[in-house]
Formats: sequence, C-alpha cells, structure tokens
Amino acid sequence: MKTKIIAIVGATVLTLGIGTAAYAAEIGPSSFKDMLPFIKEMHPTMNDSQLEQMYNNCHQKEGNSDTRGMMQNNDMMQRTNAESI
Repeated sequence: MKTKIIAIVGATVLTLGIGTAAYAAEIGPSSFKDMLPFIKEMHPTMNDSQLEQMYNNCHQKEGNSDTRGMMQNNDMMQRTNAESI
C-alpha cells in the first residue's frame, strides 16, 4: 500500500515537472518590451537604458563567462532575492 502511494506521488510530480518544462519551452523568451513593466517594478531606481542593458546582459546567447546568460543559472534572481531580505 505504501509503495503504491509513493509511486503515485512520484508519477504525479514527474508528470507536472515535465508539463511545466514543456509549457515554459513553448512560451519561449519574452522581449524587453514585454518584460519592461515587471523589470521596472523590481528595479524602480533604474532608468530605461540601464534596464535594457541589464536585460541584454542577462539574456545574451554569447559572450564571456562573466556576462553570458546570467538568467540561465539564476545568479541574477538569487542576488535580487538576497537584496530584498
């Protein structure tokens, strides 16, 4: 009985995880214009050119290891959350 419950919970978690990943991949990345209201809300002291530069640094596909796709490994999100605490 216990094994069945664990199997059902595991299958449910796996199914939801795969579904979430597929949904996120389908949506794809948003453009800067789409994200601007949310970015302004998170960083109210920055002007539009600073916000666009930050967005481009976080979402660029190529570059050196210091600036390449910081959003891919969530460095930016972790720093933002740590600053707000």
